[in-house]
Amino acid sequence: MPQAWQPASKTRHIDSAGYLSNRTIAALCSPVGGAICVLRVSGGDAIRIASSLTGHEFGATDHRLARRAWIRDSSGKKIDDAVVLPFFGPNSFTGEDSVEFFLHGSPMVAQKVLDACFDQGARLALPGEFSFRAVKNGKMQLSQAEAVKELISAENDFSLELALEKLSGTQHHLVARVREDLLQLCTLSEVGIDFSDQDVDEVSLPRLKGRLKPLLEVLNSLRGSFDRGKRFSDGVPVTIFGLPNAGKSSFFNALLGEDRSIVSNIAGTTRDVVRERLNLKGQGGQVTLKLADTAGLRSSSDRIEEIGIERSLLSARESDLVVVVVDGLNPELPVVKSYLARIPKREDRAFLFVVSKKDQLGLPESERILAEIRHEFQREFQNEFEIPALAVSSQTLQGIHEAGALLADAAVRLLARKPGEVILTRFEHVRAVEQAIETLTRAENAHDAVLFAADLRHAMNDLGPLIGETLPDDVLGKIFSDFCIGK
Repeated sequence: MPQAWQPASKTRHIDSAGYLSNRTIAALCSPVGGAICVLRVSGGDAIRIASSLTGHEFGATDHRLARRAWIRDSSGKKIDDAVVLPFFGPNSFTGEDSVEFFLHGSPMVAQKVLDACFDQGARLALPGEFSFRAVKNGKMQLSQAEAVKELISAENDFSLELALEKLSGTQHHLVARVREDLLQLCTLSEVGIDFSDQDVDEVSLPRLKGRLKPLLEVLNSLRGSFDRGKRFSDGVPVTIFGLPNAGKSSFFNALLGEDRSIVSNIAGTTRDVVRERLNLKGQGGQVTLKLADTAGLRSSSDRIEEIGIERSLLSARESDLVVVVVDGLNPELPVVKSYLARIPKREDRAFLFVVSKKDQLGLPESERILAEIRHEFQREFQNEFEIPALAVSSQTLQGIHEAGALLADAAVRLLARKPGEVILTRFEHVRAVEQAIETLTRAENAHDAVLFAADLRHAMNDLGPLIGETLPDDVLGKIFSDFCIGK
């Protein structure tokens, strides 16, 4: 993730307390070099520092009131003509007194204003420390703070939409409801322990175990969403697959618009998987594809080439989209079919057949090969719809735009979500959900109410990484250390 530029003096006033420090912090929260940049100061001395730098005594009536003022260093020398925006806690992003300085975008100006803040006792903020304080002071939930980071790094419409939903609190509210239901069950189970000598059906162990089922369904749905969540944030994996000299690397380069893979008429040129990311516009929005150009498929006595072919098959098996490139001058469809049979078919995997070298084929020949592909593979895919196939020329770029559109639309279909569906995108979150599922499964098999209640409490703690309420400050600090400085 790109960092906002920070000055050479950034090591000044290092605080050994780290994220647990209550010192006033300062950092740039936007890049320098443009028309303006923004510097944020937060903490108990923020208002005093702003008053010292501007010569204006900020009071409660100045809350959220932008003021144009000269910024001066400790010697009184002018640094910049800026706009100053004070926020009085708890009504600020961090929940503390805060000030934002809107400066001219010069790196020199930014450095001098930051140095002036340091001279007044502030220190440079740690990565994500503003967001850390916002979570610590109850201004946002942990999942919302993580959404800020995901929003900044969003590369396509789907990851942007998901980050905005997460920022609105959708994920937090769902997990918090599960945790609240677990707490209620735990309370009832402990009541059942107190009245174990009486026959109270409402708090009986079988009755309470039955109420776990819908909660496990929610958690299992969350766990199952992770693989799709990776498609949103990392991109949909696409493998370009075919025989040697079919035109795979040329097609790969044509899609990218650059010579990324080596192209040669010598069979076996590509020995390893070459990967690149590509953003394409589909009918449902912009998507990110993780393209993989792979070694040509053939029997080979060359061990290095053989390893490359094994990696080609592995890449295809792990991809959601497989582009099968067929040599228009030498289709060899039975051989292509034999290799394609080694890729398991599944509902969430799509195939696109591309006939290469269209510029060297007449229209009747192109249409004949496309018809043969559809006939040959119709039964293979057990699909009542027409097999997606088209002819392209990577030299003249005929059909390349159409192929990209087909890939983008297929990716959009794979990314489609049900209304209100929550998608996990972080490994630590899915791991927490898996641990909670394991703990609740153990609770379903508990022989007495004491063990049942204990497992419920463990499950609530397992969900801590998703909501942050049960995480110690040092764990929160580790999470935020991966954020940008200034966020």
